[in-house]
Amino acid sequence: MTALLIAIPLISAFIFVPFKEKSKYILPFIVLANIILLFNLPLDTAESMGGWKAPFGIVLVLDSASFYTLLVVNIIFLLISLMPQITDKGLSIILLILLASTNGLILTGDIFNSFVFMEITAAASYIIASSKKNYYGAYKYLIVGSIAGGFYLLGAIYSYLGTGSLNFADISLNMKESFLPYVALMLFIGLAVESKILPLAGWVPDVYASGSPLTPAILGTGVTFTMIYLLSRIFITVFNGYFLDVIYIFGLLTLILAEIAAFKQEKLLKALAFSSIAQAGLVLSVISLNTYDSLKAGYFHLLNDATAKIILFVIAATVVGSFMKNKTAGISFSIASFSLIGFPLFAGFRSKLLILQSSFESGNYILPAALLFSTIIEAAYLLKWNIHLWYENNEKSEKIPWNIVLITLILSLFIIYIGLFPDTYLKIAENITNGLMNYKAYVTTVLGGM
Repeated sequence: MTALLIAIPLISAFIFVPFKEKSKYILPFIVLANIILLFNLPLDTAESMGGWKAPFGIVLVLDSASFYTLLVVNIIFLLISLMPQITDKGLSIILLILLASTNGLILTGDIFNSFVFMEITAAASYIIASSKKNYYGAYKYLIVGSIAGGFYLLGAIYSYLGTGSLNFADISLNMKESFLPYVALMLFIGLAVESKILPLAGWVPDVYASGSPLTPAILGTGVTFTMIYLLSRIFITVFNGYFLDVIYIFGLLTLILAEIAAFKQEKLLKALAFSSIAQAGLVLSVISLNTYDSLKAGYFHLLNDATAKIILFVIAATVVGSFMKNKTAGISFSIASFSLIGFPLFAGFRSKLLILQSSFESGNYILPAALLFSTIIEAAYLLKWNIHLWYENNEKSEKIPWNIVLITLILSLFIIYIGLFPDTYLKIAENITNGLMNYKAYVTTVLGGM
């Protein structure tokens, strides 16, 4: 039954190929069916594909980490599907393929299978990146992504050579120490492109700033969430914290450099693209501290960032003229900006506070300093853009579709709700943390106590 989370969107994509025009109206129902199915699946189970049990066959693992990550990613797809105006002709079918591959990445317990799903995710992402005739950005993304895919494949091959297995749980138990540095390095490079770690995130500004609201809204939220989850699963659950020191340094550098780059941008979408890179760097550096509280804080912040980025990217790419003529959209944009900065009463304040607490508790004082520095820069350019968009002297104006205004408004009100009552996001972050950190339970679920 777990495999249906991949099969339903994949089969639907092929069925609706002859009906491209209608597919965007079917997309919400398919995503909703996936979410309903998810709630009816048993937790802490490993489903063997083709009757071949682990470690010899491919398994799909549903524990608390994969369950809540699937829930978040599928809800993001649902929100995007409820705004069919931002989906270019035929891209709904690509979104279905992307949904199937991201679900596969989250569920799989096999490293080669994760490479296959990563390549499908990349192929679908390249097509989405080329929307609005952004062929240069998509080509750049394709080149960098292909090189990264090669490194990930080499990492999978070395994993097999070092253990005789491709199964995550088996690799966790039997990886030869002499192979571990090479495997970790190659997998890290393979994941760094999609996790938006500098310098391999150089493609992001050219792709996110194409003018398409769909591209950054789905790649910067759903796909990024999936890739950071996969990176956490490999380096925290499978490698039990090995190589996290390196990821921490790259995360910090990404945070600082990307925020400085965002400050210098003269185009809003490019500034938001660099902001997206910076937040990914922040999350990865927090997660790399590898304590329960830091992991919880990192995923809480990732949830807040995804919520804010959907609002910011969609409105930034669709609004024409001053916010004075699109007041509701402007209010939603400002709320999302304030949350990203970390102003009190907004969700971002809660997560940044948790990051500071977890850093101090683990004896780390560099991350709080970097967070403070990046927040000052972030406040400077986001407030500048808000003032510019509210008081821009531009006679042009265009009505934003009511459903986009409504969805972004609901999300912005939810940001305030989480700022006041953070339990919903905290529960999700805690469950993902529990699943990722309990590698013994993961191994037992997959291998049955071998």
